[in-house]
Amino acid sequence: MRISSLMISQASINQILDQQSELLRTQLQLSSGNRILSPSDDPAGARKVLDLNDVIETFDQYQRNADSAGFSLSLEENVLTSATDVLQRARELAVQGLNDTVGSEERVTIAKEIRQLMDQLVSVANTQDSDGQYIFGGYNTTNTPFSGDGAGNFTYAGDQGQKLLQISTTRQIAAGDSGYDVFMNIPGTTVNAFDTLYDLATGLEADAPTQASLDDIDAVMQNFQTIRASIGARQNALENQKSVNDDVIISSREILSDTQDVDIAEAVVELNKRLTGLQAAQQSYTRIQGLSLFNFL
Repeated sequence: MRISSLMISQASINQILDQQSELLRTQLQLSSGNRILSPSDDPAGARKVLDLNDVIETFDQYQRNADSAGFSLSLEENVLTSATDVLQRARELAVQGLNDTVGSEERVTIAKEIRQLMDQLVSVANTQDSDGQYIFGGYNTTNTPFSGDGAGNFTYAGDQGQKLLQISTTRQIAAGDSGYDVFMNIPGTTVNAFDTLYDLATGLEADAPTQASLDDIDAVMQNFQTIRASIGARQNALENQKSVNDDVIISSREILSDTQDVDIAEAVVELNKRLTGLQAAQQSYTRIQGLSLFNFL
């Protein structure tokens, strides 16, 4: 086969272009920190990178859900603490009002404070979060859940739903409790938390308080305590799950780094190698271009 000067020249140019391409690729690896610049570099590795990024993104969302649930539960816990304080004060007043040494005028005075506590409890039960949503409305978070007509009739405008947040692949957690379960459906009584205070105030004003009012207050406080215990259990579950999620995220990121990240030391060696190869190819091309039969005549 006869090799022409044009073929030799073209081969030299191709060698220069190849060296430039490899040099650019190595430079991109160093600047980006990624070994895999396109799926064709390592199809299996590229697929693995996509899968790992999906895992990390999913578990990051689980963590955000857990944080949101934790915030909601902490807010509910604080609100129930305030509600318990209201009931505790009402209980003290009930005990005082039931004392036979207390006269009717004193009981009317006590009843006035009970009614103030009742209004305070309604206000506490209508607490909104930072987004303006009522925390005890169930799924109905935009309408004021509790209201009274002033005549002892209290209504609940929410529902019995609980917002469930996904905190792992197989686990959801309730980020709150419905106002119906907290304030309206009190085990062991036929009245709600607000009726309890209204009936107590009415009995005191009539100078005829009953032990039943005190028992009803205790039942409401016990319900608050039961729900607070449930909140505490969910908060513990959240912390445990967040720890598991963190382990998954950390492990996935380590594997992702091993799969995707460029070895800086190797890349620098490769860069120097490509620079040397490019310089050699350029010098070779220059020398070939200078060759001619006339140089030997």
